[in-house]
Amino acid sequence: MKLSNLSKIILFPILSGILAIPAIFPLVRRGFFLSDDGGWMIIRFAAFYSSFSDGQFPVRFLKGLNFGYGYPVANFLYPGFMYMATPFHLLGLGLVDSVKVVLIGSFIFSAIFTFLWLRIHFGKLASLLGSVLFIYTPYHLYDLYKRGSVGEIVSMTFIPLALFGIEKKNFYIISVSIFLLLMTHNSIAFLFLPIIFIYTYLGNKISKQTIYGFVTGLLLSSFFTIPAVCELGYTYFKKTSISNPFEYFADTGLVGVSSILILVVSLILFKFKNKTKIPANLLLLFIGISILSIFLSWPLSGFLWKSFISQLLQFPFRALSLLLLSTSFLGAYIVDNFKKNFQIIVFSIFLIIIIFTSYNFLTPKEYTEIPDSVYATNPDTTTVKNEYMPIWVKDFPHTQYKDKVEFLNGYADVSDLVEKSNVISFNLSNVSSTNLRVNTIFYPGWNAYVNNKKVLINYDNDKGVMDVPVNIYSKNVRLVFFETPLRLFADVLSIIGFVILILYPFNKLIKFKK
Repeated sequence: MKLSNLSKIILFPILSGILAIPAIFPLVRRGFFLSDDGGWMIIRFAAFYSSFSDGQFPVRFLKGLNFGYGYPVANFLYPGFMYMATPFHLLGLGLVDSVKVVLIGSFIFSAIFTFLWLRIHFGKLASLLGSVLFIYTPYHLYDLYKRGSVGEIVSMTFIPLALFGIEKKNFYIISVSIFLLLMTHNSIAFLFLPIIFIYTYLGNKISKQTIYGFVTGLLLSSFFTIPAVCELGYTYFKKTSISNPFEYFADTGLVGVSSILILVVSLILFKFKNKTKIPANLLLLFIGISILSIFLSWPLSGFLWKSFISQLLQFPFRALSLLLLSTSFLGAYIVDNFKKNFQIIVFSIFLIIIIFTSYNFLTPKEYTEIPDSVYATNPDTTTVKNEYMPIWVKDFPHTQYKDKVEFLNGYADVSDLVEKSNVISFNLSNVSSTNLRVNTIFYPGWNAYVNNKKVLINYDNDKGVMDVPVNIYSKNVRLVFFETPLRLFADVLSIIGFVILILYPFNKLIKFKK
């Protein structure tokens, strides 16, 4: 391929990434902006990295949280962004900067992936507008700079990538994007997976590659998704109302004048002047997504938020994440309806509207320069209402324990204490027959050994911590966090998915030889 032809191919994808840069200017400066959840995500990442450094993989139990008692939040809540940030921290970046790099990459690659997906359906300028709309739809910026929802921001990166893979019937892109979507945010995956399936069906893109891709993506994510679903009953999640959804409806500013205008213009063009080759069912899908998104985010949908939806999505304004996808598609559709001479004018008009509607969401109100050490030592749980606390914990920790090991009766000298997220060990001397208490929350997977013999852990106490029986002959106590049979099964499925991913090219080679 000639260099000139190559430059023409990559010019617009690069340009889409460049146009996303103004959205991430606030991430480049020192410190971190104040937001609802951003700081908590860094605290959780600090605890996650500590557990990863202990050799725990997959990371499930975070000992640094819950006032040192630890608990299994990484078993349930979107660990994807933390796995992504880990290599940057390993390379020497601080906790804050590692998370910021992931966010910056998410915005830039979101724009590029959106352009590549839209370019299959539309012209270059139309696709470029769609990528800009994906980045600058007000909710996207609000999600970052007001809510600080790192997982949600990262997850949105892989939705246009999945659609691009489906269009290209590319096994690798589909499987990896589905895997990363499931890993990066629970609620966003719940929202978008049905749309991705419908898009595949309506676009007549069902093939062996797409089916294999979906299945492999599900297999790859099994180590997280299966325990997260099957073990939810161990926690307070189903018994906890995370928030009052009626306090979190969106206003017109958050929906975005540009999104409403694009929806209206799309409806008019579809009815009276459709000059594109886009299938009607595909166009109606994205019109329907926009209508559904706006409806769910407004008080008109209040009756629906009294159902199970509130448990899964928590906040009505979260439905606006659907607008990122539908508005980008419909915006590209509008530009493509005009002749080339007028496309620049239409593009410019919408660009001005986007700047006007998104400007107020681009700048965080306040910054902090908190040292990494503060994030790394914050003992809170990082969740809203301790919803992922095991149900056998009746007395939630509010302060740090005095001693990691204490004695319920009797006495012993404790030495050589080693405390990791997956191993707690110590030696005993001068032991009188006793029960000792290890101030770590019990969760299935913890096993106790006294003098290398397995003993039963008793966690029937208000704190839900681990009580271990010892006697005068006890010299060593060791508690180890293992994978349970269910988690091992899920891990094996993920390994199978990884093997399929690696061996897929050989399948093609074998067929070719035959």
